[in-house]
Amino acid sequence: MKKSISYVYVAAFLTIIGGFSLASLVMPDRSFSTSENRSLSARPVLGVDSLRSGAFFQAMNQYLNDQIAARDELVTLFQKQQNSELFNTMLFENLFRDNVRQKPEDGSKVWDARIVSKLVLTNRKWILPLPGKYVYTGSIDEATDKLNQAILFAEEQGTETYFVFNPSRTKALMHLYPAYLRTDSYTKSKAYFLSKLDKSVNVIDTGRPFDRFTKAELEQLYLETDHHWNIQGAFLAYREMITELSKRSLVFEDEPMALDEIEVARLTDGRFEGSYNTQLNYAINPDHADRTIIYKPRIPFEFARFEVINKDGTQTVSDFNDFYGFKPGESTYTYGTIYGGDRQKITYENPQANNQLNVLLLKDSFMNPLTPYLARHFNKLTVLDNRYFTEFSLREIITNEHYDMLLIAFHDDNLFSGNYEFEKSSVR
Repeated sequence: MKKSISYVYVAAFLTIIGGFSLASLVMPDRSFSTSENRSLSARPVLGVDSLRSGAFFQAMNQYLNDQIAARDELVTLFQKQQNSELFNTMLFENLFRDNVRQKPEDGSKVWDARIVSKLVLTNRKWILPLPGKYVYTGSIDEATDKLNQAILFAEEQGTETYFVFNPSRTKALMHLYPAYLRTDSYTKSKAYFLSKLDKSVNVIDTGRPFDRFTKAELEQLYLETDHHWNIQGAFLAYREMITELSKRSLVFEDEPMALDEIEVARLTDGRFEGSYNTQLNYAINPDHADRTIIYKPRIPFEFARFEVINKDGTQTVSDFNDFYGFKPGESTYTYGTIYGGDRQKITYENPQANNQLNVLLLKDSFMNPLTPYLARHFNKLTVLDNRYFTEFSLREIITNEHYDMLLIAFHDDNLFSGNYEFEKSSVR
């Protein structure tokens, strides 16, 4: 090779590297990646301890990876390569899949599966997380210990307390994974979690009705490109929750809403941007994804008082109709925009309820579609998501205001997370 050509290669290489480096330095840092649905690293602070331990260099490496210029474009290019027919990691598995006929009740037959950015695309319709194959007993032990203590304290204050377990999507739809990715670790993890709860804990497992469904029926209860259930699945869980509360509670009795009190329709147009699909830069066309069921009570929800506190502590919503449901003229939908999204606090007051109960609900995002349905049954319902508080003390909340009932409701793949930080301070 001639020296002149070598110089051209070196110059081109240095220009590319230098150009990316310069652009990355000049461009302002970003705090969040929408496509990856995660926070991006901030510039690490240089310190003696971090230098000695090597933590500074690890943090700086992650910072540079997160803040490199054109990151989203590079990630998109990588995802397209992973999703291509030629380079897909599961190409041979797709080619040599068996042709055994499947009964309709067994659900969708997996005829194409591909791994893209740690997500599994099945039949170019479903997006699922790459499944874990371990039972994280140590993390579950810590979470259940905190949960047991929180429930014990609430009961000692005279608050009737229930732990509500909702059926997660990954466990319910395990049949949509190719055979070699399927695992029983989610079932084992749930069983281990429940075994670590104190015997006195009142557990309502809303997934029990789901256990009676065929695999084909389960597919009708969850969103295809998002990690949540749809309103059909959520409504079934709501009915189970109210039914079980009425059976067990000493202070509450009521009937859940029936399906004939609901107008049922289907999303026929518009763009549904599922959380997983967004991470994959819409590998599945959002104009055709998740033609989900829509529920609208024939008698509209009405509350004497309705208050929403956002994640950052601000108040921007005062009308329930602006908070929940499909808005006129809306053409782009997400699970969050339809069902209110995650908030610090939501307060419902409903004098038309058949009781004077003051109820506190601690929840994760699976409960978002259900909060107005639950609010119909209580004089006052306060909904908190403690992940979005820098300081939070359930003990203080229960001490300062008497609650007749406490509901702690998480999905059964949420076995250890920030939701279990019932006592936390901004200063560690």
